[in-house]
Amino acid sequence: MHGAEPAQPRARGIDVQQFHVWDDAWVDQGDWREAIEDLRREGKIRFFGVSINDHEPANALGLIRAGLADTVQVIYNAFDQSPEDELFPACREHDVGVLARVPLDEGGLTGRITPDTEFPEGDFRARYFRDDRKREVHERAQAIADDLGVGEDGLAELALRYILSAPEVSSVIPGMRSVRNVERNVAVADGRGLDPGQVERLKAHRWVRNFYA
Repeated sequence: MHGAEPAQPRARGIDVQQFHVWDDAWVDQGDWREAIEDLRREGKIRFFGVSINDHEPANALGLIRAGLADTVQVIYNAFDQSPEDELFPACREHDVGVLARVPLDEGGLTGRITPDTEFPEGDFRARYFRDDRKREVHERAQAIADDLGVGEDGLAELALRYILSAPEVSSVIPGMRSVRNVERNVAVADGRGLDPGQVERLKAHRWVRNFYA
């Protein structure tokens, strides 16, 4: 329109810059803190966070308590509930957002991993579910489905909504290998969690182990 003010260019920058594979020993080492502040000041990033090492949720407590992180990314699902012990309370206290990864335990919480499942050559899940783990994960997933009264098709949604029930969680990062996976995961994007009774029942299915060890 004639005489209108020219449109202002939209500021460019990364919303969240994350360091991958963090170790709390680095909190006071190197000049990374200055580098992050420079990026913020220059408008290149808005927020800074880290991706915590697999199954080591306590390995970012120093970073959080020092007030140096806006977000953390961590493995969190109905089996691996360990972030609830120390990490989530620290995130609440310091107003740090949580991105939950591996929410379906690499497929274990979909109910579709059975003792007879075979993975393509080169698929990392062959190692993740090595030895007798396919049988065990199948039995544990079925125990959840039976306990919560959901069928196999409802197990993945239940697992995702368990994560969304945690007020500390800002976002969930599920892997999606098919259009069907995308459609089902997007349907959970309404953000609704489970009722307190369902959450409490799932607490009993906590499974302490490290498949990467």
